[in-house]
Amino acid sequence: MKIRPEWLTAAFTGIIAVTGMWALRFAKGQIREARAEAQVQHLVALDNEYRNEPMVTYRRICAQKRLAGTKEPEEEIQLLEFLDGVALLANRGYLTDPDVYDRFSYDILSLYADDQENIEQERKYDPTNYSNLILIVPRLEAIDEARHGTLAKPTKDDLRDYWNEQLAVGVGTPPRHKPTTTK
Repeated sequence: MKIRPEWLTAAFTGIIAVTGMWALRFAKGQIREARAEAQVQHLVALDNEYRNEPMVTYRRICAQKRLAGTKEPEEEIQLLEFLDGVALLANRGYLTDPDVYDRFSYDILSLYADDQENIEQERKYDPTNYSNLILIVPRLEAIDEARHGTLAKPTKDDLRDYWNEQLAVGVGTPPRHKPTTTK
């Protein structure tokens, strides 16, 4: 039996096609893994930024002012802007919602509840203000509800407890992920 050149060409073309498909599948897995690693790196970087200066000072001063009755201290705007940036990264897929929930939901949901009226007022003048925060809050509330959490609808006492915890924040203080009391 004589091997015809067309058969060899077909066989080698098939081998090349299978190899190419395997390479694409392998590359897709590598890309997925690299993306997951980058998401973790973004989360760690944001966590470090939130636990260090100047954010720690903003958090403490804002807590002092909020507990003293100041309605919207400048430091609260700084905190909301930072958390809006976290939400932006989640909205664009650089962070996952469960990761944002695990690390920042206590702060996002507490600050949003505490300053919701002012946020809505600012959005009347400029709808782009806190637009990323507005998009992520319902998703974090849904995660909280699915996990049977107590963060989604903080009471006035919960907010006072949140601000009291922020008074004790120092550089490198481990983050709190949930309130100390249950509803």
